[in-house]
Amino acid sequence: MKDDATGGRESVPWPLAVSFLLRPLPEEFALSDVYAMAAPLRKAFPNNRHVEAKIRQSLQILRDRGEIVVESPGRYRKFVVERQKSVRLDFGEAARYVSRSQIARVAVESWVARNIDCWRCRSPLLLVPANTLLLDAICSVDDRHEVQVKAVAGISGDRLLGAAYGPIAKRLELRELPDYLVISYDRLREIVLLAEFVDGALLRDERVAQRRALGAGARRAGWVGATIDVAGLERHVVVGPSFDPSIPTWGAKEGESRP
Repeated sequence: MKDDATGGRESVPWPLAVSFLLRPLPEEFALSDVYAMAAPLRKAFPNNRHVEAKIRQSLQILRDRGEIVVESPGRYRKFVVERQKSVRLDFGEAARYVSRSQIARVAVESWVARNIDCWRCRSPLLLVPANTLLLDAICSVDDRHEVQVKAVAGISGDRLLGAAYGPIAKRLELRELPDYLVISYDRLREIVLLAEFVDGALLRDERVAQRRALGAGARRAGWVGATIDVAGLERHVVVGPSFDPSIPTWGAKEGESRP
């Protein structure tokens, strides 16, 4: 979920990224098992040439936090703790920001990291570093499953505000658009109302429109965005609807979708 006018998120902490990678592994695992699943980390941290070293360092931190135990050199055991999901947004995580759009962006992205799995394979999503083009998260098991997050105050309609038109048009030509994770939220009650995936493979040229360039007075004068029409496309609901915050509903039944 990029905010091109105001900058991107902080870098994702390595221990958090590695902990996501561990979730699909069995309770007891080897260092080689983690290395074998490192492709998403290489994609999420493209500028880091020492991925294996960062994995080892992160495992040491997770050990010190009590999240894993070293059974023997190169072998580990997880403390299996059920993940508690919630529709609550924590806007306090973005307290250092001033812009309402920045605050919402940071809060929603943090919520996604804690609560949302890949809709295709049910594996945890891994947030990628800031300013990654047309990409906010990837599946921690299969890095071909790419996701861009779009957050909407209220209930999202049939049109999404996309990122820069040029890169979207290029990916569209190659039929390589990411899936879109659409988050509808209530700012006043600080909850997620609805979270649903739209399959990027279903988007075609006629659904992506070029927006008017930003004016000369804008910080990014001349920048051209896109509008994405998702009317009539199947939406894969993963959270909600949660219109009443007193009802802790979580997601639709597995495989449920809506037009």
